[in-house]
Order: sequence, then structure tokens, then C-alpha cells
Amino acid sequence: MQWLAEVCVRRPVFATVLVLVLVVVGIYGYTQLQVDLFPKVDFPVVTVTVTEQGASPQEIETDVVDKIEEAVNTISGIDSLSSVSYDGVGQVIVTFVLEKDIDVAVEEVRAKVNEVLPDLPSDIKPPVIDKVDPDAAPILQLALSAPDNIRNISEYADKVLRRQIESIDGVGQVTLLGTRKRQINIYLNPYKLRSYGLTALDVERALQAQNLQTPGGDVDEGAVKLTVRTLGRVTSPQQFSDIVIAKGPGGSFIHVGDVAQVVDGTEEPSTVADLVEPGVSHPIPTVLLSIRKQSGLNTVATVQAVKQRLAEIRPTLPPGYNIRIVRDQSTYILASTREVMSHLKLGSLLAALVVLVFLWNFRTTIISGLAIPASIISTFVLLYAMGFTLNLLTLLGLTLAVGIVIDDAIVVLENIYRFIEEKGMRPFEAAIEATREIGLAVLATTLSLVAIFLPIAFMTGITGRFLKSFGLTMAFSILVSLFVSFSLTPMLASRWLKPRGLPGGTDAPEWMPVGVPGEEEPTEKRLVATSKQRGFFHWIDTTYTAILKWCLGGKWGWHRIFVLIACLLSLMSMAIVVPLVPKNFLPDNDQSQFQISVRAPEGTSLVATQALADRIARETLKLPDVEYAVVTIGDNPQKTQNLASIYVQMKQVEDRTDGYTQQDVQQMVRTEILPKYGNIRATAGPIPAFSSGAPQAAITYSLSGPDLNLLAQYSQQILTRLKKIPGVVDADTSLVLGVPEIDVVIDRQRAADLGVSVADLANTLHLLVGDQQVTDYFEGGEQYEVHMRAALQYRDNPEILKQLTVPSTTVGSVPLDQVVHLVQTTGPAQINRLNRQRNVLITCNILPGYSQQAIGAQIVKMFDQMHLPPQYRIIPFGTSRELIRAFKAFVVAFLLAIIFMYLILAAQFESWVYPIAIMSALPLTAPFAFLSIYLFHRTVNIFSILGILVLFGVVKKNGILQIDHTNQLRARGMNRFDAIIQANRDRLRPILMTTIAFVAGLIPLVLSKGAGAETNKDIGYTVMGGQTLSLLLTLLATPVIYSILDDLAILFYRVRGSAADGITQLIRRLRRR
Repeated sequence: MQWLAEVCVRRPVFATVLVLVLVVVGIYGYTQLQVDLFPKVDFPVVTVTVTEQGASPQEIETDVVDKIEEAVNTISGIDSLSSVSYDGVGQVIVTFVLEKDIDVAVEEVRAKVNEVLPDLPSDIKPPVIDKVDPDAAPILQLALSAPDNIRNISEYADKVLRRQIESIDGVGQVTLLGTRKRQINIYLNPYKLRSYGLTALDVERALQAQNLQTPGGDVDEGAVKLTVRTLGRVTSPQQFSDIVIAKGPGGSFIHVGDVAQVVDGTEEPSTVADLVEPGVSHPIPTVLLSIRKQSGLNTVATVQAVKQRLAEIRPTLPPGYNIRIVRDQSTYILASTREVMSHLKLGSLLAALVVLVFLWNFRTTIISGLAIPASIISTFVLLYAMGFTLNLLTLLGLTLAVGIVIDDAIVVLENIYRFIEEKGMRPFEAAIEATREIGLAVLATTLSLVAIFLPIAFMTGITGRFLKSFGLTMAFSILVSLFVSFSLTPMLASRWLKPRGLPGGTDAPEWMPVGVPGEEEPTEKRLVATSKQRGFFHWIDTTYTAILKWCLGGKWGWHRIFVLIACLLSLMSMAIVVPLVPKNFLPDNDQSQFQISVRAPEGTSLVATQALADRIARETLKLPDVEYAVVTIGDNPQKTQNLASIYVQMKQVEDRTDGYTQQDVQQMVRTEILPKYGNIRATAGPIPAFSSGAPQAAITYSLSGPDLNLLAQYSQQILTRLKKIPGVVDADTSLVLGVPEIDVVIDRQRAADLGVSVADLANTLHLLVGDQQVTDYFEGGEQYEVHMRAALQYRDNPEILKQLTVPSTTVGSVPLDQVVHLVQTTGPAQINRLNRQRNVLITCNILPGYSQQAIGAQIVKMFDQMHLPPQYRIIPFGTSRELIRAFKAFVVAFLLAIIFMYLILAAQFESWVYPIAIMSALPLTAPFAFLSIYLFHRTVNIFSILGILVLFGVVKKNGILQIDHTNQLRARGMNRFDAIIQANRDRLRPILMTTIAFVAGLIPLVLSKGAGAETNKDIGYTVMGGQTLSLLLTLLATPVIYSILDDLAILFYRVRGSAADGITQLIRRLRRR
């Protein structure tokens, strides 16, 4: 690459064009980039959902879920197979390895489900097969409220507002919550049915037979063809009452109105959405519109498009209607990216100012500073070409790259500056010669840095997919900085740097020609102090030189042993420090929003659950910096009536005055509010960033085994102990028992005697007690459902249920209590399975500062101490499983980075020994990195581990500069001791400049307070602390280890030479004999 510097110095316009081309296409790429919170990660997860109304979780498990699991289990590439059986719904979750093509997986699952479909119960709805979409979480939620009845609000939200929003580009789906849509309800009177000798099945058949519209064929009338239609639909809700069911004994007709009441009303409430605000005495009933984007599209752009459409819709709303945005995912995304962008700009400025502090030359500051925007802007080309977005990972990579991309320019520029100062070269010559001298070291530095970041881009697992854009962004920006340092930097130095400050000036070179102006050669030379010999650096230089001489001194260089002991003690300290730092998967970022999940006792009605959740939300509003809350119930496929979710919106971080974090307020909810309601199961945790199909708790373990009762017993024992562990909060299990049920036990002999079939009995109960749709009603081009069931007073207690009648082939109809008896019992709300075994998920969250890894280990230890039968086992699941996989993937990435780094250095230096000396400083940085994590109360997570990888790359750069120059000086005839001293003195300033520039670029990260601050601080403190604390030791260790390895190499060659001489003499003696 040194030839490029000479070409660019001689052809400045060519050099400028090269860099401008990259900058221009980079600017274009930047304008095309989309903004998102995290990189797009596809999870190869396929779900199969089957609905069988009225079936218990046990029936769903045996009749549906087990058969589907058996069928799909034969598909290749399955990572895990789990399922959940609810009341009337079963869901099988097939998680494939990441290498599996998700579209192929969906088709394979669909084929297997179709094969087993004939074996499933006949009354199930068609299975729904879908892939888990990380973009499925709502990006925007709107609350529609008005001083109107909920039916009218629901109709407007469904028929008008939803359709307007779904027509927006980028919007995939709009779902409604808290609605009470229009519905025609037919409430049966069982006593009247019994008096007429009718059953609910008779009414159902009459409604379906006398409310239909069918084609009747065609009539040909010469040249005209007429279509015949039978118009048999009712035209008003009241006409349902006139439908004839049967003919009575006296010849009169029995109408629906004789046995039932027809009401043009609303659907039975199954979901709730309440907006709870300060200053409002009661929750505001609302209809909540959850907006989901189309898969793969940009969150911010879609939200902006919806907001623009809302601005057009608001003036057209009916009087009194109000739309409010209650949840906006783009707010945190924009705040996070805006925060990192500001860090990027400020870090760039601070890094460039370091050059001014060391060289006190504005021109050098500008030259080196230009490397930052040139490299960063050019990197946007890669982001655009790879389909990446501007997200926390790519922006964090660019922010870290600020201090790295300027390194090459600083090293090259400092060497040029040194040639001008110390060798009296003209800038034109110095730019060529200085770049040629240091070119190998800069090339080795850059390529070995790339060798660190490329393995990150190819890590396995979800973490690898998550960090791919980070690794490639870092690698590409570093390669661009290499190109800039060999093109733009020397060219500008040759034109802008001047041998200023002739004798009497302040910036004169050490040997500056002094004489007649315009002469080619100087007539006299005068010694003038260089920039290294003035100011604070002179003291640093002399102090470091003295220490280094002492470390290399002593008889036979025995002082070196002190450096080795210091290195050994540093490494041994990891055994003390590492266990002290918490180890988690991700940092706890303040999102200014969180969620309270409340599960009331089993059997609690929707109204009672709503009242409970509203009270909790109202108390939450009293906590610091809480703006409002949204209560939702039934926001799941099962419409669980005793499960409420409370979304809590806090003030943005920069707008808070009390200094409380999101985690602080969550803990207040746990300690001050939830304990007041002792009979509930509740958690308070962050909003998941994306949907992965796995539990979102901080810690999740799966306890599996054959017996559900024993699983309940064992999991409860673990849960009891888990709650006693410090730092554990929200501990719970997935097992929900005690759901009240009424089992209908059939007297089969009696039923046979009376001519009652089991099918008719089950269908009748389903019609009378359930909420069954029997037909449709059309009005104004809209379709409405018609539901039928017994009136409330005939189904509100088990004793009345006994009076319901069922069809009989012998006597027409018989009371239910003649063929069955009712048994009140309890059962599970859901049954979980993992890998075809029943399991219970044990979940919990942790307080800030505690370790997921340590608590997970304690859970496993608890299980081992219980000495359970071998068929019961516990394994990590969800986040806990990803934590283990991520750490293993990082170990592989570290090993690959070290191997590639060593091979690149060996190829560059044409030596197997020198890379060892260069890389000897790497392990010395790790103890200081962990020490900084501990001192600043951070955690070891995927971002701080990334920081350690970055730290390895930066520290290794120093060793390359030291050893490369040492070899150059020795090649010129200087003895080893003097070469080591002089080389390290020459390279001390660029090492300090690049180190301080890198640290300066990190200052905004460690001082960040806005959105995403915890992520920034974790990686910032790790790198800054490790780099700063280990600097002196690594500056001494590298030359010391270099000298020791050199001595060992000399000893090896001597021994080998002596052995060779001895063998030669022995051969000669043998020949003489």
C-alpha cells in the first residue's frame, strides 16, 4: 500500500477524487438508509394453532397437540419442539436451527399437518400455520374514545378508522381491543323450549334453513339470460323472531319469538381497553387500535406515515371523538439513534482535538481529523449495499470506530511530522518516506483489527445474527481508514505541512536550514527544540524512557523478571475479579415504558379483573414520572379473562426531574403496590424489543417430566427457594392450576334408554351455555354475526343448568338431569410441553446489578439437590439458553480472532516469534477490563464482551508499532538494547495520541444519559477502563517480552548450532576411523 501514498502525493487531484468518490456514494447510501432499533433478525420459528371449542387443555393435548407433534417431529433441522394446550386452543411451536430456510420450514410443517389432519377431531377449525415474525409486535397503539356508547365507538373503529389506517403503505395489520361490535343475540328460554318439546338444536336448524340466499340457476329468454336468486335472508333483526321452528300440536306454528328473545345488541365482552390518566376520576373506556407494520419494513417510516394520515383523519372525526397515541415504538428508536449520533459527532471532535494537544499544529489536526468523516461517511455504502439499517448496533459500531479510524491517519501523520522535525525533510519528501517507513506497521495494524471484527460478523446463533451488522460495519470502516491514511493523509501533509518557525519561531524543526533565503542547501545548522522536547510530553518521554531502561536493565537483564511478575499477578487477579461481576445477556436500558402483568385468581370474571387492574393502574400513576397507563384484558388468542396487562408510559429520560429510572419505578410497583393484592400473580418488567416466540423473562428454565402433578410439586419447591435468592423478582411458573370447571358426566345406560346421543347432548350444551354463532345478518353492505345461547338467568349457576333440555328420539326432549350429573372440579389452565414431554417453565426477573448466569446456576443446583427421578430434568430456555449460547459463540469468535491475528502478523513480519511478542499484551488488558466493569458497577453482557474484543484490537496496535520500528532500527545496525529504547521513544507519541484519541471518542458513551445509555456505558467503560488502566503495563511488557523471546531465539540457535557442530565432529571422527 506504500506505493499508493507516493502516487497520491505526486497526484493530489487523483487522491482527492478517490476519496470524494467514496464520500459521495456514502452520502447517497446514507440518504437511503432506514432507521430502526435493532438489526433485522429472522427467527426460524413456525407455529401451528388449532381451535376446538369446548375442549379442555387435557383433551387438546391428547387429541390435537400430541398428534401434531408426532407428525412434525420427523422434519429435519428442528432445534426445539414446544407446545401449549389451553382451553379450546392448542399451539405447537417448532423452532428450527438458524440455518433452516423459514419458507421451506413452513411448507414442510404444513405438509406434515395435512398428513395428520384426518386423525384430528372433526369439529376443529382449520389449523393456522404461520411463521413467527419479529416485527409482529405493535409499533403504534391508538386509543379511540368518545362520549358515546361503546357499540358506536367500536363500529366506527372497525368500519371506518381501521380501514383508513390499513390503506397506508407499510401498515400490515390493525387489530382492535376493547370493542363491543354490533351483534344479533338470540336468548333462549329453556323452560319454553321444554314446554313446546323443542331443543336448542331445533332452533339452530330453523335459523340456518330460513336465513339464506342461494343462486337458483339461469333462465334463457331469447337473447337475454336471466340469473335466478332465492332471496331468503331476513331484512331486519326483528324478522328473526318470525322464523318458524315447528308446527305445534294444535296446528299453530311455533316461532323463534315464542321461545327466545331477539336483541339487536353487542357481542359478549371478551376484551377490555381502559386509558388511565392523572386527574381523571375513572378509567376512560376506549377502543385500542394496535398497528403492526409489514414484515421487513421500517418502523420509523411507517409510524410517520400513520401520523400524517391521522392529521388528515382528525378533522373528519364525529363530534366528541378523540384519537390519542398511547404507545409509539418510534419514540425510543429515534431517541436512541439520535443519542448515539450525537455521541458520534462529539467523539469525532474530541478525537481530533487530541492531535492538536500533542502537536500544537492546526494543520495536522485538520489533516488527521478529515480521516473521521471520510471513513465514517464511506461506511454508509456498505450499510446500504448489505441492506442494513441505522440502528443501535451499526451506530454503536461507527461510534467506536471514530477512535480507531483516526489511528492510521495519526500514525502516518505523526511519522511525517517527525521526519520534517527531526530529519529536516521537506514535506513532499517526508510524506513519501515516512509513509513508506511506517506502512508495514499500519497495514499489519489494520488487517489484524479486521481479523478481530470479521469473526463477530460470522458468529453462530441468534447473537451472531444480531451482531453481524456491527462486525461488518467496524471492519469496513477500518479498511476505509487504511485507504484514507495512505491516500488523503500523505497528500494533504505534503501540501499543508510547512517547515514553519525558522530560528526564533515556536515550531521550528530540530535541524532547520538557516542561511541565505532561497539557497538549495543550508550554510549553517542550528539546534532548535522539537515538539517532543517541549511541554508535558517531554516529561512523559523522559519518565517512560527511564522506566523502560530500568526494566530492561540489571545483570543479564534480570529486572525483566519484575515485569513478568507484574504481568502474572495481573492475570491471576482475574480469578478474583471475574466472579464478582454479574453476567447477563443484555443491559437494562431505560425505555421510558414498562408493563405490569396481573393474573387474578382462576375463575375471576372479566369485570372483576378489570376493576382490579384499574386500581393497580391508578396507584401506579402516583409513582414518580409516570404519565399514563393503558389496561388491556384478553389480548391473547385465548381471551383469558383473568389476565390483565398494564402498559405504563413514563416521561422521557431527559424530561424527568426526580432522577428515577424505569427500573426504580418497576421496583416501586413490586414493593409498594402489588403486595396489597396478595392473591394475585403479578410481574413488572420491560417491554420486549421484538417477538422471538420464546419467553421474555430475564431467566427461564424448563422443568420437564411425565407427571403433571409431580411437576407442579417440584416446580413449587424450586419456586419457593428461588424467591429467597437476593436480586430475584417476579418469580413464577407457567403452571396454572385450580381453574374451576363443571364436568358433565353422562349416564350412558339412561341416555340410551331415552334415545339421547352423546353428540346431541354435547352440541345442545354448547349452544345453550357457550356463545355460538348460528347464522349471519346483512345490512347496508356490512355483515354481522348472529349468536344464540340461553338467557343469562338460565345459565348463571349449576342447578339451573340441570333444567336444560336435550333432544330425545323417543320422547322428543328430556331434562339434562335425567341423563347426566354435574361435578364441580378444577383443572389446569394450560399444559406446556417441551420436546414431547410435559414441562413447567420457571421464570423470574432480576434487579439491576445481579447476575443472570449466577442465579441460573443456583436454579440448577437446587434441582440437583432435590435428587429427583431420572425422567425429570431441567434445562435453560428462552433468554437463559441464549445467554449460554452467546458466551460459547464469543469464545469461538475470540479463538478465531486470535488465530487470524497471529497468522496475519506472522505473514507481515515473516516471523513466527514477533507476533507472540506483539500479542503478549492482549491477555494483560482483560483483567483491567473486568476491573473497570466491577468498579463502575456494570455487567458482563454481549456489549461489554464486544468491548473486550475492541480492546484487544486497539492494544495490539501498540505492539505492532513498537516491534516493527525496533526491527527497522536493528536492521540499520543498532544494537538491540538501544534499538528497543529508541523505537519505543519514537513510537511513544503516536501510541499515546491514538490511545487518547480512542478514549476521547468514548467519553460521550460513558457520559450518556438518554435512551440506550446502559448499552453505551457498558461497552464504553469496558474499553475505556481497560485501555487506560493497562496502558503502562502493556507499554513495558511488549519490549520486555520481545527481548526475552529474542534471547530464547538466540539460545535456540546456539544450542542447535552446537548440536550441529558436535554431530559434524562426530561424523568426521567416525570417518577417520
